[in-house]
Amino acid sequence: MKTILPIAIAAVLGTVALPSNASAAWPFRPRVNEVNGRLNNEQRRINNGVATGRLSAAQASRLERGEQHIQRQESRDLARHGGHLTGREQMRLNREENHLSRGINRTEHHNIFHRWFHR
Repeated sequence: MKTILPIAIAAVLGTVALPSNASAAWPFRPRVNEVNGRLNNEQRRINNGVATGRLSAAQASRLERGEQHIQRQESRDLARHGGHLTGREQMRLNREENHLSRGINRTEHHNIFHRWFHR
């Protein structure tokens, strides 16, 4: 009885002190945070391109479909590994984001070139 009581008290206090959701238990997910930060940056660039006229609505739509593809892939990877990304998954997502980023640059600069030289 003397050894069971402290263990029971510790177990009760331990469950009360735990956060209510899993995301609060593991806020430090550097791979996920990096991928999400890059996706947010790409979305900002697409929105900025549309606002400044460097991207048409159709071009922005095509680029956003690429972004949605990356987000779906990330969601599948997170579900597969309990909310975390492996190094290989992060590398693949980064490669896809690099491709998307080059597409944004290419499209914006192509439009600027044609606007300037084809008046």
